[in-house]
Amino acid sequence: MHKGNFLAKQSFIIIVKGVVQGIGFRPFIYKLAKTYNFTGFVKNTKNGVEIFISDATRSQLQSFCRDIKNLSPAGAIIREIDYKQSEKNNYSEFKIIKSEHSEGLTAIPPDLSVCPDCIKDILEPENKRFMYPFTNCTNCGPRYSIIKNIPYDRFKTTMAEFQMCESCVREYTDVHDRRYHAQPVCCPDCGPQIMLNEQTGENAFKAAAAIINDGGLLNLKGLGGYQIICDAADDEAVKKLRNLKNRKNKPFALMVKDADTLEKHICADSKNTLKILDTPSAPIVIENWGRLPVSKYINPAGEKIGIMKAYTPLHYLLFNHLKTDFIVATSGNLTDEPICINEQEAYEKLSHFSKDFLIHNRSIHTRVDDSVVTTVGGEDYMLRRARGYAPLPVILPEKTGLCIAGMGAHLKSSITLAKNDYAFISQYIGDLDNTKTADFYKEVYDKMNRLFGLKPEILVTDLHPDYFSSKFAKETCVGKIVTVQHHHAHLYSCMSEHGITDDVIGVIFDGTGLGSDGSIWGGEFFLLQKNLSRQFHLKNYYQPGLDSAAKHPVRMLAGYLHQMNLLDEHLDKLAPLIQQNEIVLIKKMIDRKLNSIPTSSAGRLFEAAGTLLTGETMNEYEGFTAILLENIIKDKKTSEHYSWDLMGKEIDFKNFFKGMLHDLDKGLNPGIIANKFHCSVAVMITDICKKIRQQSGCNRVVLSGGVFQNIYLLKLSKKLLQENGFNVYIHKSVPPNDGGISLGQVYKYVLDNR
Repeated sequence: MHKGNFLAKQSFIIIVKGVVQGIGFRPFIYKLAKTYNFTGFVKNTKNGVEIFISDATRSQLQSFCRDIKNLSPAGAIIREIDYKQSEKNNYSEFKIIKSEHSEGLTAIPPDLSVCPDCIKDILEPENKRFMYPFTNCTNCGPRYSIIKNIPYDRFKTTMAEFQMCESCVREYTDVHDRRYHAQPVCCPDCGPQIMLNEQTGENAFKAAAAIINDGGLLNLKGLGGYQIICDAADDEAVKKLRNLKNRKNKPFALMVKDADTLEKHICADSKNTLKILDTPSAPIVIENWGRLPVSKYINPAGEKIGIMKAYTPLHYLLFNHLKTDFIVATSGNLTDEPICINEQEAYEKLSHFSKDFLIHNRSIHTRVDDSVVTTVGGEDYMLRRARGYAPLPVILPEKTGLCIAGMGAHLKSSITLAKNDYAFISQYIGDLDNTKTADFYKEVYDKMNRLFGLKPEILVTDLHPDYFSSKFAKETCVGKIVTVQHHHAHLYSCMSEHGITDDVIGVIFDGTGLGSDGSIWGGEFFLLQKNLSRQFHLKNYYQPGLDSAAKHPVRMLAGYLHQMNLLDEHLDKLAPLIQQNEIVLIKKMIDRKLNSIPTSSAGRLFEAAGTLLTGETMNEYEGFTAILLENIIKDKKTSEHYSWDLMGKEIDFKNFFKGMLHDLDKGLNPGIIANKFHCSVAVMITDICKKIRQQSGCNRVVLSGGVFQNIYLLKLSKKLLQENGFNVYIHKSVPPNDGGISLGQVYKYVLDNR
C-alpha cells in the first residue's frame, strides 16, 4: 500500500519493469512528464526504467502511472510499475539522462511492423523518405534480426556500416522526434538500398511487380530472411510454386497490403480477427476468411488460410505496383532447412524457384520466420512464435537465482533462457532432424546467451536421450543437466502463461514423447497437487513400425483395428488404402512385438481416424490426416458421440472405431462421423476431468499439446468443461505444440526447486 496525503506535493521514484528499453520508452516518458509539468529525469537501469519526479501530488502520481500503462509505445510490455517517496531535488526541467551501465537483464525488443506514421512518410512526395523501403522509427522496424550484441546501439547492429547523414543525426538526437535514439534510423541518402538485377530504387519495385504481374516467381529478401513471392490469384503461378517446393497440399501463407484491403474481401464473421493481423507483431493469422479472390491451390485440402499484412515498407511499396491484392509469401528455403538470410545461400538454394532476386544491402544477422496465430473466442492463440514476438519474455510467477536453459524438444524446437522471473523464449527454430536446422539451433543458443549476458548453470532437456537438443546439452553443459518428461513440459508451459503454481488438472493430447515407463505417451491426464501424478491415459496400443506409423497413419489404423479385433471384419475398407502384404507384416510386428512400441498418443488416434474417414494414407506434413479430419466436419450442432471404456487408469477408445465403422456401413456422411468423433473426445475429456475432480477437489484444467491445434476440438472441450464448472486455461502467447516445450522445461525446474 502506498499511503500519503493526496494533495501534498512530494518527490517520487518510479520503477517500470518489463520490455521497456529499445522501443522509444524514455522519449515517451519525457513527453508525458512535460504534459504534467513535472521536473526530474528518466533513465534506463538494470532494474528497468527509473523515473524521478518532483512537485507531484499523490493523485497526479497515480494518474501519471495509469497513463504510463495505458499510453505506452507499441512494443512495450509493462509488467510492473512501482514507486516510493524520495528526497526532494531541485530540478528545473525534466530530462532524459545517460543510462547506468547494467549487468542486469534487459529484454531485447522484437522486430515490429511498419507503423502508420512511417507509412505516411513513404507516401508523401515531399517527404525525404518518399518511397524509401527502409523507413523506421522508435515505434517500428527491425530489432532482433539485426542485433549482433548488447548493448542495443547502432554500432552493435548490422546498421553499423551505414553512417547517418546530418539530417538523420538531427532526428536521432532530438528528444521531440519520434526517431530519437531509433538505432536503425536512415534515409535514402545514408541507408540501405534495394536492387533487382541492374535496377535500383523505384525501378527495382516496378521490375519486381512486372515479374509477379506476369505470373512469375520472385525471391525477395525480407526482414528476417528470404521469401518466395507470386500472385496468389494466379493458378499457374501457385501450381508452379507447389511443384518446385514439392508441396502437394500444405497451405501457403498470403500477404495483403493492409487490413483495410483485406476487410473489403472478407465475411463479417472474420472482421474481429483483423485487429490481431493489424498489431505491431503482424503475425500470419489463420482463419476461415470466406471466399477470397485467390487460387484454389492456396489450400487445396481446406478452407482456412493464413494471411499477414505487409509488415515492412519494402512489402508495402511493392503492393503499390501490383495488380493483385494478395500475394503468396512463403519462406525462402529448401524443405526442412532454415530460411535463407544472405545472398550467397539464397542464390545457391533458391535459384531453381526463380532467377530473379529483389535484394538489399542491409544484412540480416538472425533469421526469423513469420509468426503464426489463430483465434479462440476472439483471443489470439499462438501456433508459431517468431517474428514480432521473439525474444520477448514470459514473466514467471516464481523467481530463480540461477540461470536455467530449457533446451526444447526435437520438432518445432525453441530455446528458453530464464533468470530471476524472466523466461526469454527464442524464435521458432524448426525440426532438428536436418543438419542445417541443427546448426541454426546452435546459433540461436549462442546468440541468446550473448544477448542476455547469461551463462546457463542448469540445462533442462527432454527425457528422450537421442533428441539432438538432449545430445547438444550434454556436449556443451558446464553445469547440471536435468530431464523433464515431454508432456509434463507441455503442462507447465501453459501453467507459466497463467501464473499457475499448483492444484491443476493437465489434459495433454500430443503426438509423441517418451514416457517415464519407456512407452510413448500422448493422451495424458495429470494432476498437480503438491506432486505431479499421471491419473489416466489413453489405452496403450502398439505402434507398428515405430516412426513410420506417424508418416503413414494407415499403418496405425491397421494396427489399431488388428489389436481391437476389428480388422478382419472390415478388411474391405482398408483394401483401397493398403496392400495386403503390408497388413500381414503389421500383424506380425504387433503380435511378436517386433519394431513396435506401446503408445497412448492422441495424435496417432486422430491421424488414424482421419485416414479412415478421408482415405488419405500418408502425412505429407506433420498431422496432415488429423487436419483433414477437422476440415471435413459437418453438422456441428449435433452432440452425438461414441462410448469408451475405463479400465483402471486406461481409457479404451475401441468403441470410437467400432462406432465409426458401423456408421460408414450405414452410409453416414464422413463429415458427420468426424463430428461425432470430435464430440466423443471432448465428452471423454470432460468426464475424466470430472472423475479427477471428484477424487481431488481440483477445479482447474489446462489443455495443451499439439493435438489442441485442432481448434474445433479445443473449443468444444473448453465449452463442455466450463459448462461442468471447470476453470479452463489454454495457451495464448506460447504454442501448445512443441514450440512451448522449452518454456515448460524451465518452469517445471523452477517450481520443483522453490
